[in-house]
Amino acid sequence: MAGVLRKPIGVNFRRGGRGGQRGLILHVQEGEGSLFERFSHPMTRSSAHFWVSQAGEIEQYVSVHDRAWTQSAGNPDWVSVETSGFATEPLTAPQVEAVARVYVWGAREHGWPLEVTDSPEGRGLGTHAMGKGAWGGHACPGTLRARQRDTVMDRVRHSLLSSRTP
Repeated sequence: MAGVLRKPIGVNFRRGGRGGQRGLILHVQEGEGSLFERFSHPMTRSSAHFWVSQAGEIEQYVSVHDRAWTQSAGNPDWVSVETSGFATEPLTAPQVEAVARVYVWGAREHGWPLEVTDSPEGRGLGTHAMGKGAWGGHACPGTLRARQRDTVMDRVRHSLLSSRTP
């Protein structure tokens, strides 16, 4: 993705192995600070395509054509974005804008639909929790952040509409 800080990791992902482009999965970090060092450590055995700081900075660790190790059975078809902070805190306004920016890019480049989904078989903006046991059985990103997906999608629609207006 252009305009983001690219910090490719050398471990904890699989080159290729993507079956599709269903959309973007929202995650919560349960902590703060860049995940580059963590995902670069071989013993971590996890990764994500993108990370968004509370200030809205975006780092990309894995190409969306490669399989990040984020949501188990969901890895082949979904792109992942970790968000700094905790499930008990809402996404900051800059995070909402940054996640929307990633989604706008995915909609343009990969045809992600402008919708929210709660099904692993769906398409759009989903959450880690929607995959239940097959995706690791996590409640990530938590109810508070999951409810913000409509706000993110509103920003996506606004951005796409304003870029078409002369």
